[in-house]
Amino acid sequence: MRHLPLRPAAFSGALLLALTTVSFASEEAGHAAEGHDSAARLTLGFAFFNFFLFVFLLRKFAWPPVKDYLFSRRSEVEAAMAAAKNAREEAETIRREFAIKEAALEETRRRMLEELRVGAEADRERALKDANAAAQRMKAEAEQQAHNELARARRELRAEAARLAAELAEKDIRAKLTDADRTRLVREFVEGVARP
Repeated sequence: MRHLPLRPAAFSGALLLALTTVSFASEEAGHAAEGHDSAARLTLGFAFFNFFLFVFLLRKFAWPPVKDYLFSRRSEVEAAMAAAKNAREEAETIRREFAIKEAALEETRRRMLEELRVGAEADRERALKDANAAAQRMKAEAEQQAHNELARARRELRAEAARLAAELAEKDIRAKLTDADRTRLVREFVEGVARP
């Protein structure tokens, strides 16, 4: 920070005081004509002396603390501005990082949804394939079971038919067979067994 010299300020103050004193003196000029000229000059000299004494005392005792305060205040303001700039840059960096993370998160969410959709589609296809395979197996098992049941029923029907035919034949033969036929049949059986 640039230090302002005290002299221009003191000069400006002295000039202001001189102008007010001159205007005061011109008012007093009318009175001076009456014989108060020496008192007006004394008042003007006393006012200049008081002003320069006031400026000297201000410069000697009040100006260093005011100057130190102004310098420290300026340093504080500059430090606060630098801290604010750093905070703004840091916030911008964090905002950019979060924007990147948000974009990555959106991409991850989209990718996960796509993976879930593909997985669900694959699961659906697999479930349909498994259901079709199970239906085909159940159909084949049902056809095999029906075929087995039909074959068993046919065997049972044949066996029953054969039993009934044998029973009918036996009844028919008993009814038609005489004692002479029985004797002949026993003899033929014994001869058939005796032959080697």
